[in-house]
Amino acid sequence: MRRFALWAACVPLAAASFGFAPKRFKEEGLIDAGSLGLDGIAGSVVAWGHYNDDRFLDVFVMAEDRSAVRVHEWMHMDFAFNATPAATLTMPSDLRVVNVVPADFNYDGRVDVLVMAEPVSRTPTAAPLSLLLWRSGEHGLDTAPMLLPGATHAHPLTLDATGDLHVDLLGHAASAPQHLSIWRNELSAETPTFSLSEPALFYDQPVPPCELASPHSSAQIDLNGDCLADLFLVCATGDAAQHTYQIWTARKDGPLQYTLAQTGALPRNAGPLSFADMNRDGTIDVVFPTCERGKCTIHIAYNQQIPLCAPESPWVPHGAPERCRDPLQLCEADDAFQLNFTIADDNALLAHLDVEALTGDSQLLLEDDLSPLRTPVPIRIGDENKDGYPDLLLLTVPKGARVGETRTRLLESAPCTKRSTAQGCGDVGRRTFVPLADTVLDTFQFVRSAAFVDLDEDGTLDILVQSLQGTQLRTSLARDVHFVQNNYFHDAFFLKTLTLNAACRGRCEPQEGRPFEPWGAGLSGASYKFAVLDPNGVRRAQQVSQQPQTAYSALQPPSALFGLGRTNNYVESLFVGSTRRQEQPYLVMEGVIPNSEVVVTPWQDGASPLTWRRELFLHPGDWIPLVTAALAGLLLFLGAIVFALDLNEKREDERERQRAVHAINFDAL
Repeated sequence: MRRFALWAACVPLAAASFGFAPKRFKEEGLIDAGSLGLDGIAGSVVAWGHYNDDRFLDVFVMAEDRSAVRVHEWMHMDFAFNATPAATLTMPSDLRVVNVVPADFNYDGRVDVLVMAEPVSRTPTAAPLSLLLWRSGEHGLDTAPMLLPGATHAHPLTLDATGDLHVDLLGHAASAPQHLSIWRNELSAETPTFSLSEPALFYDQPVPPCELASPHSSAQIDLNGDCLADLFLVCATGDAAQHTYQIWTARKDGPLQYTLAQTGALPRNAGPLSFADMNRDGTIDVVFPTCERGKCTIHIAYNQQIPLCAPESPWVPHGAPERCRDPLQLCEADDAFQLNFTIADDNALLAHLDVEALTGDSQLLLEDDLSPLRTPVPIRIGDENKDGYPDLLLLTVPKGARVGETRTRLLESAPCTKRSTAQGCGDVGRRTFVPLADTVLDTFQFVRSAAFVDLDEDGTLDILVQSLQGTQLRTSLARDVHFVQNNYFHDAFFLKTLTLNAACRGRCEPQEGRPFEPWGAGLSGASYKFAVLDPNGVRRAQQVSQQPQTAYSALQPPSALFGLGRTNNYVESLFVGSTRRQEQPYLVMEGVIPNSEVVVTPWQDGASPLTWRRELFLHPGDWIPLVTAALAGLLLFLGAIVFALDLNEKREDERERQRAVHAINFDAL
């Protein structure tokens, strides 16, 4: 009886261990998961990061009076954030927070926190920013911050300008606002500082110096297809409604060096820019809104590069007039790439989506005008249904709305047919978007911010929604936080990737203190390119970037998550691009298993990426318990057959032996 009771007690534990535990959410669809421990935080979520080494994403919260930043750790067993902060960063009394950037600045494998702050007594003109860096150690973050050289009011963006995998900054230093400066990261035990220097910019014809707009949506992202992060800068002009852009491609032959690839004017009244491969052709496109006379339009500027070679087309060498990109050489640069932002009927590279035709509302929320920071509200991009084509998350303002009232819209990407008149369609291969109707998102009002996030690292994009708290003062940043769990069943696969900064070759083992995993050392600007075969046998290329934007509370996670669609194959070749300035700044991984997480550490001894460390973490899908049960049942069935056949054979052998003995005895008589 005891043995039976012990066996009965072990069954539920074994079931939970192998994925047979009951699912947290049983309904299919978008589910309101509540605040998940962040109720009453008296602030707003401003950044994501790996504060500890448990592999799960933690949250950084700005206090409502902007006097402090709090870190709340994710608790996997409770499926919630810890309501008690793991760390609190208190600002000096004369400063207030405007932006938070978690990253490994001191190159030790742990996440540090850079806080951009402005003076309490703001003048009518934009005040300069103070940059305060809290460094991490064995016992958490420092109690006192390190002060970096100040910047103008335009937020500096993070980048690796030197190619040494350290986090640098690009912006306008308060001491030299007339030109762009790089805060060169020289943090070490001997030189705990950042030095200011100018980037080496190369161009064929004179170009006006770029003064970063405030606010701006500049990014460190690969735009010419060589898997090395370039610079997309949004520049101010004398007209507040008119901005220009400059694209500088990174040179592999030296640090701080960039070549001007393209410059021009953005459309008038253009909103924040977002970056993603929208049509799955292996290039990064640009998504942005424009609003004029109360009517808003979403634009997609498609990046035109050399196409992927068709199966019947041979690879054409570099320099040929009609060349294509070999699937085994996806990181071949195309210096003649083109992005055209001109709004004109003859511009085939710019698609237009009428917001009112898509959603019924004519206006978009482009900035949180009920916040003292007036934070930009970009169009969030993420592959919610894992089909390989990014979807859009945006906030619309309904007609006759009350002050602060908005609607949260999730638009799913859909293909354009040959004769389609849908929004965004013009050429075959373009994409249109279909709103996801009758979801829990319709119940949220007064939303001021929404963003994609992978809760609990389960390989599905969920949604963070931050709303006003009732009748709220304009000077308050307190928000009601809700998480929307994506519990749709999609017959598709995903891939999650994280490239680290190689502060540790593998597991960090400091001389003093316990070993730890360097999850907090994500590399901003890393890129991924790959090609997969869809069920129709068509090879599709994709490109994804890792955290290309960090300014103005970008709310981008430090890893990349993207769908693979319905594929029956491995990812044949995954190209992982770092920010190293060398001839081959990328690594090629063969035969990557779908529904897994790839972690790459670009540690190398020499100039070859062959020594980069690669780790693959498999995601236990919902079907694994069923497959395990079926396999176990099949093995038991086969075992029973073998046992029965063996028993039958033994009986036949016994009969034969008895016949032989009987024959011998009969002969003896």
